[in-house]
Amino acid sequence: MGLFLAASGVIGADSKAVERSVGSFVNAYGGTFEPRSGTTDDPNIAVITQGGPNTTVLYPREFMGWDELSQHLSKDLQVPVFSFHIHDGDLWMFVLFDKGEKVTQFNPIPEYWEELDPKEKASWSGDVLAICRHIPGLSPDSIKNYFVEWTEEVAGSGRKAYPDDEFAYGSDWQLTDFMRRVGLKYPVRDDGAPDGQTFRLRVRRGRGG
Repeated sequence: MGLFLAASGVIGADSKAVERSVGSFVNAYGGTFEPRSGTTDDPNIAVITQGGPNTTVLYPREFMGWDELSQHLSKDLQVPVFSFHIHDGDLWMFVLFDKGEKVTQFNPIPEYWEELDPKEKASWSGDVLAICRHIPGLSPDSIKNYFVEWTEEVAGSGRKAYPDDEFAYGSDWQLTDFMRRVGLKYPVRDDGAPDGQTFRLRVRRGRGG
């Protein structure tokens, strides 16, 4: 089985504000959100880290409500929030919310699960200009090369979106290159240790659990 990963990338909110908002979501569903030492090997450990004005939340492996919680963070804090996902090591994808409303979404393999009609497929192409409107100082040229469909030829090319990226098209870890471009810190160090505050996060009912 490949990697499954989910995270929220919160633009323009500090870690304390994000912690309070995550807590309000958990309280609404019923569950546990409290500081707890641990590593991401624990299926209930989340990591929250701040880089500059932005904050990243890496969710526990057993938490399934990343889109819901990302949308809640966006609405509650009135800021743009990316809901990131790596699915089975095959692809990375995101949905971007602002003030709780969906702005745009991207999936490099839009028909991974099923064949889509042309309009639905196009909706997963990612709107570069919309993203830049929601992130101060971000240039379209700095991110536009990520929004490429991973055909067999592209995924096997070994090419990168930008020369200074670490990962090529076809790699699920290209997500971390994209995060860096939009000003978000990935909250795990190269040795696998959490790079931020760790929390026990569990939700007892609803899609958040």
